[in-house]
Amino acid sequence: MSRSVDPPAGETPAERRTVAFGIVSDSLESGDHSDGDSTSVTPRRRRTDPGPEANIIQIAHPKGLGLGTRYRFRPGSTVVLGRGREADVSLPEVSAISRRHASLTYRIESVILEDLGSTNGTFVNDVRIEQPAVLKSGDRFALGAVHFKFLQERDVENAYFQAIHDMMVRDGLTQISNKRKFEDEAVREVARARRYGRPLCLLLFDVDRFKSINDERGHLAGDFVLKEVVRLVSDFCRKEQVFARVGGDEFAILTPEAKIDGAKTLAERLRSRVAGHEFDYGGACFRVTCSFGVAELSAEMKSPEELYEAADRALYAAKRGGRDRVESFVRPAIRSVG
Repeated sequence: MSRSVDPPAGETPAERRTVAFGIVSDSLESGDHSDGDSTSVTPRRRRTDPGPEANIIQIAHPKGLGLGTRYRFRPGSTVVLGRGREADVSLPEVSAISRRHASLTYRIESVILEDLGSTNGTFVNDVRIEQPAVLKSGDRFALGAVHFKFLQERDVENAYFQAIHDMMVRDGLTQISNKRKFEDEAVREVARARRYGRPLCLLLFDVDRFKSINDERGHLAGDFVLKEVVRLVSDFCRKEQVFARVGGDEFAILTPEAKIDGAKTLAERLRSRVAGHEFDYGGACFRVTCSFGVAELSAEMKSPEELYEAADRALYAAKRGGRDRVESFVRPAIRSVG
């Protein structure tokens, strides 16, 4: 059960918001977390520490998107959840959620959930809240059909959720996002781009003649090449971009807020970086190249699949053009009849 609390007079969610918030769904924290307490997964903190992180984990979604995604925030921060693009946790694909639906505020040792005048209400453990409520670790809360679980950092269940989610969304070999994670994010980003008229591009690329690498140097060498390519490319990817392995030697980078010229520039930098790198495995040095296809979401595209198909056509054009090159999708001209 949650208990109600009155917010400080004159303080608004916007005034309380800080940058102490992040999406960490693809990271698994390491290190020794044992401190002798069976319910603790973090070391004991000094008095100067800001306090343990709070975590919300998405456990249900009407379209099955983002399950297991973990958001964390520190004392002194406020997180806004809603359908609007300005929300810290933005869910534009869920129409039942208001633009600014609810907020979570971390005050010293308590986390307070507040409904921001939403149309469909905010629920804690299946009970609609009428005023700000203090959450306890393990509480569930819902915005429309999207459900979250609240956990404190020191709760051992938090580490369990993170480990399970890590296995669900991360590629085992390269440790970047897997195809499932990419598809979830693509649905969300396409919905956001279409709703708010924002640019969105997709880069697809693969390793040229990768089968020959496996055949001539062995599959372990092939695995080394894939991990090394990922390392080289990751240096150029920003945190808002989704870099994923979507096939054996095929990768995708989803670039929100990027237009086609910027996406092509990024692809060319990545192509040049890989081509200029000397791969050293088993005492042998060799070169590897990649081909890139780039596409921008257009008004005619209604789904992530259409954007993917456009980038895939561009990638095929790069292969036909001689490999180790960047091609962008060009919509075929409509021929007039008569």
